[in-house]
Amino acid sequence: MRTGIRGSVAVLVPIVVVAALWMGVAPTGLGGSCAYTVTSGISMQPMIHKNDLALVRAQAEYHVGDVVLYDNQLLHKPVLHRIVLIQNGDYFFRGDNNNFVDPGYATRSELVGKLWVHVSGLGGVVAWLGAPVHAGFLAGAAAALVVLAGGKRPGRRRRRRTHPWMMRPEATRIEDS
Repeated sequence: MRTGIRGSVAVLVPIVVVAALWMGVAPTGLGGSCAYTVTSGISMQPMIHKNDLALVRAQAEYHVGDVVLYDNQLLHKPVLHRIVLIQNGDYFFRGDNNNFVDPGYATRSELVGKLWVHVSGLGGVVAWLGAPVHAGFLAGAAAALVVLAGGKRPGRRRRRRTHPWMMRPEATRIEDS
């Protein structure tokens, strides 16, 4: 077992890394600062395509030109589009690939967050992993690995000390003449 400063650092560094990652990319529903969406249409092409993963973060202010995820009241689902007009506290949106402004508007409370990170193609994988059947299978496989790997850990082999009195009898035998 490690002791001292090296042992403390070996334990502390992974904890700090996991905590930093958690604060940076954990979902808002779990105490983090990000919301995730998997894109489903072509309205934001050529920048964003179907099945891309978008991470958004809430902002203190939003401006014309920001790509924002908002709860669209007419479609009853979140939409990731660009703000084209802010008027009397109402936000108007349009997809980059659309030639029309989205019907209706969004209020400040309906804005989820501004686009922070965009990963091409990863949304399909995230959606697959999020399906209940797939998530259950993966959780079961992870649990099985933990159970199977939880047996005895191979310990360090102790080096056997050799003392003169522990030598083999053949080496210590004195021949009579």
